[in-house]
Amino acid sequence: MKVTSIDAGLKRREAALKSKLAELLKLSGDRGELEIQALADPLDQVRLSTDRDMAVEALNQHARSIREIRAALDRIEEGAYGECERCEEPIPPKRLEALPWARLCVKCQSAVEAEARGGIAAFHSAA
Repeated sequence: MKVTSIDAGLKRREAALKSKLAELLKLSGDRGELEIQALADPLDQVRLSTDRDMAVEALNQHARSIREIRAALDRIEEGAYGECERCEEPIPPKRLEALPWARLCVKCQSAVEAEARGGIAAFHSAA
């Protein structure tokens, strides 16, 4: 692969990251669903509480995504973009096309997820 095509791919991913970041920053400013309203009807209170919980989770997910995207942009600046943070091998271009903020290659991501599932299973069996 030629250096020019690598540079073009990196610039395309950087533009996609910046676009996604702008979109998430715009969405994270909408907090109208978090408003607490005093209602007499208990069913409305439960529904609004559930809606609020879902809105908080969406905002949390946006915040996690924003952190991941900013970290990817930092890696681009540092020249470390596209390198797995765990095994230090190159992350395949197809993975970066699908998930431009990927920090781990598929193998290491799978291992991390398996470790997390194992930790959860160990926690539940100890309880």
